[in-house]
Amino acid sequence: MTGLNEEDLKKHVKDKDTWLRFIYLVVFGVAFYLSILLTFAASIFQFLAKLFGGSAFAGLSEFGGNLATYQGQVTRYLTFASDEKPFPFAPFPAKSADVSVPQVGTRE
Repeated sequence: MTGLNEEDLKKHVKDKDTWLRFIYLVVFGVAFYLSILLTFAASIFQFLAKLFGGSAFAGLSEFGGNLATYQGQVTRYLTFASDEKPFPFAPFPAKSADVSVPQVGTRE
């Protein structure tokens, strides 16, 4: 970043795209927080399924992987590593080939 004069500063502060990005940051920050709560709830449910049923649910395991991908997308957007807005502005992540998650005693 080079020296910033007063005119550039006024231009940047008045930039509507920057303020819109701020609104998205707040919304996706809340979404990320809620996704963490959802992750915790799914993990407790999976633990109970494993404890009482002997295995976790495969569908919930897959959802957990998709949720982790979503959380990564949100993190990249929040940190300006990406300009692509995650769900609901894009499809919710489906099972990704780039994420290899070993299955631990799952059932259908």
